[in-house]
Amino acid sequence: MSDQAILTEEWVLGPEDTPFYTKRWAPKTAEPEAYILFVHGFAEHVSRYDNFFTQLSSPPYNLHITAFDQRGHGKTAHEPLTATSAQVSAWKKEGKVVNLAKNTKRRTGGWAKVFPDIEWFVKRESALAKEKGKKLFLYGFSMGGGEVLAFATRPAAPPSKDTVGLLGGIIAGGPLIRQTKPASGIQVKAGSLAAGLGLGNMLIPTPLDYNQLSHNQESNDRCKADPMCEQSGSLRGVADMLNGGITLDTATTWNAWPTGLPLLIYHGEEDKICSPDAAKRFGENAAANDKTVEIIKGMYHEVHNELSPTPENLAKIIGEWVLKHTDNTPVSAGAQNTSEAGAGTVEEGAQSQSTSVGNSKL
Repeated sequence: MSDQAILTEEWVLGPEDTPFYTKRWAPKTAEPEAYILFVHGFAEHVSRYDNFFTQLSSPPYNLHITAFDQRGHGKTAHEPLTATSAQVSAWKKEGKVVNLAKNTKRRTGGWAKVFPDIEWFVKRESALAKEKGKKLFLYGFSMGGGEVLAFATRPAAPPSKDTVGLLGGIIAGGPLIRQTKPASGIQVKAGSLAAGLGLGNMLIPTPLDYNQLSHNQESNDRCKADPMCEQSGSLRGVADMLNGGITLDTATTWNAWPTGLPLLIYHGEEDKICSPDAAKRFGENAAANDKTVEIIKGMYHEVHNELSPTPENLAKIIGEWVLKHTDNTPVSAGAQNTSEAGAGTVEEGAQSQSTSVGNSKL
C-alpha cells in the first residue's frame, strides 16, 4: 500500500438497519480533489480494489473513494457482524435497531434492494463531499457498472431525480449490459419466472473461466482461491442483473440519461465476459451532452487488474477525467499514455453535444 494514501475500514448501519462493510481510500498529504462512491461487481468484494484505489487516492489525483460490500457479497454477507460484535453493542446502546445478516451469502434481494442501497450511500457521501465543497462521482464496475448506468436512468424512484442531481458524473467500467456470450433467452426467462414464484433466494451456479478476468495470472488465481469470489448467485439477483442489463441496451434508456450528467465508460476490447460492443453502443447513444468512451485495446474484463502499466494508465484516464469535471486543471500522471481520445466537455445546458469515443492502447 502507498504511504500517500489512508485506508479506513468501517461498518455502517445502512438501509433497513443493515450493517454494511465499507472501505475508504483517502489522500494522506492533501485535501481530496473529489469524492467517489464505488459499486463493485458480481461475486466479488471491495478489498479486491486496494491497489487500484490507492493509486487514485494518491498524488496527483488525490481522490477520496468510498466502497461498500453489497448485500450478498463480501464481508457484509460472508463475515457479517454478530450479536456479540462490539459495533452492534455500541449501536444498540445508542438505541438503534440492528438487523443482522443471516444466511445471506449470494442473496442480494435483486434490484429492489440494490437501488435503495446505492441511493442511501449516495446521499451519505454527497453530504461528506459538500462539507468539503467538493463534487461526488458514482463509479461502478461490471455488475456495478450496469447498476450505476441504471441508477441514472430509472423510470421511477428509487432513486429520486433529486438524488441523481447530487452527482457530478458517472463512471462505468466494463459494465454488464449484455454478456459477451449470452445465456439463452429461455434460461433467463425461466430464472425470472422461478424468482417470481418465490424462489428468488435459491442459489444457482454461475460458471466463470477465471483466466478471462485479465492477463495477470496472479490476480486471476487470487480471485479463484477467494471464497468470497465463488461463482454462484441467487435466482433473483442473477435474473435482475441480466434482465436489467438488457434494458440498458434500448433507446428508451439511452434517451433517459440526464443531459447535464457527464458520463465516462471504459471497457476492455477483448472482454469475454461483458460485451464491449454494448458498452460502446450505450456511450454513443446516451443523451449526455458530455460523454467519453474508452475501449482499451487487447485487454480483458478487469482492466484495473491487468499487468503494469495498464492499471496505471487506467488510473490516469479516470483521475484526469474526474479532475476535469471538478473545474480543476487536469495534471499529468507521468504514466505511459497512448490514448487516442480525450474527454470532451460541454457545459450543462449547452445545445451542442460532445462525444469522445476512442481506443486506448494501454
